[in-house]
Amino acid sequence: MNRLIKHAITASLLLSPLAAAAQADYPTRPVSYILHVSPGGATDIMARRLSIELEKSLKQPFVVENVPGGRGAAQFAKLNSADPNGYTIAAVTSTHIGAMNQTLKSYNVDSFDWIARLATEPYLVVVPASSPIKSMKDLVEQANSKPGSLVMAGFVRGSGGHFAWEIMAKAAGVPSANVRWVPYDSVGDAVTATLGGHSGAAIAYVDLVRTHVESGALRVIGIMTDERVPQLPDVPTLKEQGINADTSWQQMRGIIGPKGMPDDIKAKIASAVEEALKTPEMVAYYKESSLLSAFQGPADFTAQAKKEDGTTKALMKDLGIK
Repeated sequence: MNRLIKHAITASLLLSPLAAAAQADYPTRPVSYILHVSPGGATDIMARRLSIELEKSLKQPFVVENVPGGRGAAQFAKLNSADPNGYTIAAVTSTHIGAMNQTLKSYNVDSFDWIARLATEPYLVVVPASSPIKSMKDLVEQANSKPGSLVMAGFVRGSGGHFAWEIMAKAAGVPSANVRWVPYDSVGDAVTATLGGHSGAAIAYVDLVRTHVESGALRVIGIMTDERVPQLPDVPTLKEQGINADTSWQQMRGIIGPKGMPDDIKAKIASAVEEALKTPEMVAYYKESSLLSAFQGPADFTAQAKKEDGTTKALMKDLGIK
């Protein structure tokens, strides 16, 4: 038995340099980049743009695979079954964290390795241009003087956008029951409903409403950021309007991997991502897509994910969401 142990130790010592060399050479073959969405959406487009830059840097293709279904269930299942060797990574958003606490409870933030945060998108409140609501003050007054009269459109209950509204409402002194939250299949659908007058307001992102604002069909009355965004310079922040909501709550986009990835491989991917986001091509893409640059490496991204998870759990408890 002692002889077997000795041989095993010797073998592991001989293999260690080989493993280290393999990791140093990473990647030596294509990397699978799994998405939870169908082709053509914002997450898909961003992943494909980023993959081009990562291939230039790391000299191997990053192959985007669309695996939609179950708010990330299909994607998570495929990622969870992959070898944690760096050759399978996946897109992640704040909505995933919400799903982990609701429909995907077999997973949690510790089920995966958090590699890099790519960007954030601030939430905003938009109304039809014909609406008498001109500001957040107007919205608050309507919600509190006529409870239930205001319909707020957004993604599903318990999504990042829904929680963003609840954070705003609490900071503004609007009881949750005073505004009717109407869920749609996507944020884009919620914006369309507001354009059609089916809702009095919607929680959305800059990129989804900018063209409608420029055409005069919609009006943004407040944005959940510390400073005004360059794409909508005339729109005041919530804070400017006396609403001190937590601006750290934003839609996040990032990259995760299977649990147990080597630290040096995570660091190598993160470093390549950080450099890719500085290229003229990605800078231009962020600008045209109204994304905020918000890179974080593995340690900071892991901490941020856990913070967001804690906020999600607290909000679910407050709202009675199980």
